[in-house]
Amino acid sequence: MIATATIRGRISGFVGSFAALALGVTLLATSLLVYASAAPKTPERFAAAPLVVHAPVAENADGVVRAMRPWSVAETEQLTADLTAQPGVSQVVVDRGFYAQAVVDGRPLSATDGHNWSSALLGAYKLIEGSAPDADGELVVDAALGLRPGTRVPLLTGAGPTEMTVVGTVSGPGYYVSDRLATRLAPGVVTLGVWSTSDIVPTVGDRGVVVSGDERKILEPEQESRIRWLGTQLLIAMATLGGFVTVFVVSGTFALQAAHRRRELALLRLVGATPRQIRRLIAGEALLVGVAAAAAGALLSLVTAPLLGRFLVHSGLENEDLVVRPTLGPILVAVVVGVVVGLAGSWSAARRSARVRPMEALLDASVEARAMTPMRWICALLATLLTGAMAILTASADAAHRVDNALFTAMAAIVAATAWAPLVLGPLARLVTWPLLRLRGATGMLVRGEIQTATRRTAATAAPIIATVGLAVLLSSMVATMREAYPAGKARELHGISVALPDETPGLTDAAVRASGGSGDLTTRVFADSQAFSAFGRASFAASGTRVVTFADGVSLSVPFARSGADLVLPRDVVRAHDPSALTPYAMGASASGGSSFGLRVVDAQTYAEGEYAEDTRLLWLFALVLIGLSVGYTGIAVATTMAMSAQARRTDRLVLSRSGALQRQVRRTVAVETVFVVGVGALLGLAVVVPGLAGMAHGLAEETQTAVRLHLHWATVGWVTGACLLLAVSSALLSARSSARSRA
Repeated sequence: MIATATIRGRISGFVGSFAALALGVTLLATSLLVYASAAPKTPERFAAAPLVVHAPVAENADGVVRAMRPWSVAETEQLTADLTAQPGVSQVVVDRGFYAQAVVDGRPLSATDGHNWSSALLGAYKLIEGSAPDADGELVVDAALGLRPGTRVPLLTGAGPTEMTVVGTVSGPGYYVSDRLATRLAPGVVTLGVWSTSDIVPTVGDRGVVVSGDERKILEPEQESRIRWLGTQLLIAMATLGGFVTVFVVSGTFALQAAHRRRELALLRLVGATPRQIRRLIAGEALLVGVAAAAAGALLSLVTAPLLGRFLVHSGLENEDLVVRPTLGPILVAVVVGVVVGLAGSWSAARRSARVRPMEALLDASVEARAMTPMRWICALLATLLTGAMAILTASADAAHRVDNALFTAMAAIVAATAWAPLVLGPLARLVTWPLLRLRGATGMLVRGEIQTATRRTAATAAPIIATVGLAVLLSSMVATMREAYPAGKARELHGISVALPDETPGLTDAAVRASGGSGDLTTRVFADSQAFSAFGRASFAASGTRVVTFADGVSLSVPFARSGADLVLPRDVVRAHDPSALTPYAMGASASGGSSFGLRVVDAQTYAEGEYAEDTRLLWLFALVLIGLSVGYTGIAVATTMAMSAQARRTDRLVLSRSGALQRQVRRTVAVETVFVVGVGALLGLAVVVPGLAGMAHGLAEETQTAVRLHLHWATVGWVTGACLLLAVSSALLSARSSARSRA
C-alpha cells in the first residue's frame, strides 16, 4: 500500500501528527475516565437503607444541585404513618439534617453536619462507647473527633453556641442529638429510609419519589455536588482546548508536509494518478497515523487518568472518595474521536494536494505562486468576522459565560491570524531584515528572499507559535484582570466599612452577628411555583409584592418579597423562624470588639474584598495553569515538528549555499536568524489575538463592577512562553540542519 510505504519513508514527517493525536486521545480518554469515575455515588449514610423516599425535586436555578422541597412536620408524620401501616414495611426512619459544629479549645472543629440519632440506622453506624442521646443537652459524636463521653463542648447551631455533654461516640461522621431536639433544629425533612418487602410506590404517590440501589446517588450532599461541578468544568475546558489544538496542530503539520511533497505528488500525477487517488493517499496516511496514535493514547490514558484524579482531589476540585477505574466505554470514545480528528485534520491538505498539476514535477524552483489563495481569503475573512462577533458577545456576557466566550474569541482570532499571516510576512521581512542588509554578509538577503518566496510555508511554521503564545497569554491575562477587577468593585461598594467574617465556620450564627455589632442577611433556600430559589433574610427592605413560598421547614406562607437578581429577599425574622440552620455569610459595619466570639473575625473593607475572591482566584489560576501547560505541551510538539520539517525541506538550499562557498557557521547563522524571525512574528501575532477577547472581558468586568478595568497582559507569561518557543524552535532547526549536512557528507 502506497500510504504505508510513504509513512515508512517519511516517518520523521509524521512524528508531529502522531504525537499531537496521541496526546489528544490521551487527554480525552483521561478526562472521560475521570468524569465517569467521579459520577455521583450513594452517600455512605444511606447505604444501609434498601429504599429511600425523597421529597419532590424542584427546578434549580443554579443547575448544580438537585433541590428538594421539604415536607413539613405534619406531612412527615402523615407519610411515616402511612408507610408504617403498609404490610411488608418493617421500619421507617426519618432523616433530619442541620448545621452543627463543636468548639474545642476555642476553635470550631471541621465537621459541620448534625442529625437525629435514629438516622444513624440509615448508614448502619454503631455506638462505640457510651449511650444514645436522650435529653436535649446530650450529644453523640464521631469517634474520629477524639471527644470522649463526659466531655462538655459548645455546639454551634444557627442561633449560636449551646453547651452540650458528649454521652457517646459513633462509627459514622457528624453529630447526633435526640430526635426531639433534632425536630426543633430541622423541622423540614427531605428523606425517609424504609425497610420493606412490598411495593411502597402507591403509598407514597406524588408526595415523593422512591429510590433504591444506584438511584440513591441523587441524595449526594450539595457540597460534594458543587465540588464535582468544579472538576467537571476543568475537564470540559481541557477536552475543548485539547480538541481545538489537536485539530489545529494536525491540520498544520499535514498541510506543511503536503507542501513539501508537492513535487512528489506531481510525479504521481505525471504517471497517471487521479486527484481522487491523491486524496485517498493522504487520507490513508492520516488513517494509519490516527489509528496508531489513538492506540498509543488509549494505553497512556490508563496511567494518566489516576494521576489526574489525584491532582483534582488534592486541588479541591473533586471529592476525596474519587477512585479512577479503567472502563472500556470512555477509551473507545476517545479512540474513535482521535481517528476522526486525524482524518478531519488531513482534509484540507488532501484537498490541496489533489490540485497539484503533473507539470509541477518538472519544476526545480519552489517559489509559491501567490501568498493568499481564494480559500485562504475566505477563511481569513470569516475567522475575522467571527472574532469580532465573539468579542462583542464576551463584552455583553454574564460572569458565568464571560471566560468561555473570551477563550472562543481567542481561538477564532488564532485561526484568523494564521490565515492572514502570509499577507503580513513579506512587509515584516523587509522591515526586519533591512538593518541586516546594511551589515557585511548575505544573511539578511537570504532570509528576506526565503521568506518572501515561501510566505505560506513560513506562515505554517509560525502557526503553532501563534497558538502557543496566544492561548497562554490570554489565560494568564484573564486571571490577572479579574484578580484586580472584582476586589476593586467590592471595595468600592463597601466605602471603608469593616466586615465580620466566619472563622473556620460555614457562616455566622445569630450570636456571632450580635457580637460583631454589624448586620447581615441570612441565607436560605425557598420554593415557589415548583422552582427553588436562593433567598436572603433581611431586616428591612422595600418589598415589591407578596408571594407564597415554601420554607426549609416545609411550611408555605405568603410573605413580602423583593428581587435581587434571580434571588429573593424576604423578612429576616420569618426566615429565622422557618430555617433554624440559616447562617449569615458576613456582617457589615462590624467592630473589632466582637472578635472573641466563636467563629468570627473582623477585617477591613479591602481585606474582605481580596479575601472574598481569594478562593475564586486560586481556582482560576489553577484552571489557567492546567490549560496553559496543556496548550504549551501541544503546540511545543508542533513547534519542534514544523521547524524540523522546514529545515529538512530546505536541505537542497543549504547544499547550494555550501557549494557556493558558505561556511557551516554561516549556514547555521542563516537558519538561526530565519527561525528567530519566525518566532518573533508568531509571538507578535500571538499577542494580537489576545486583544479582542481580553478587551471584551475588560468591558464586561467594568460594567459588572462599575469600576475602570484596564487590560492586564501577564508579561511574565509572555516572556517565558516566547523564550521557550524560541529555544525549542532554534534547537530543532539547527539540529535538523546539522543532520542534513551530515547526511550529505
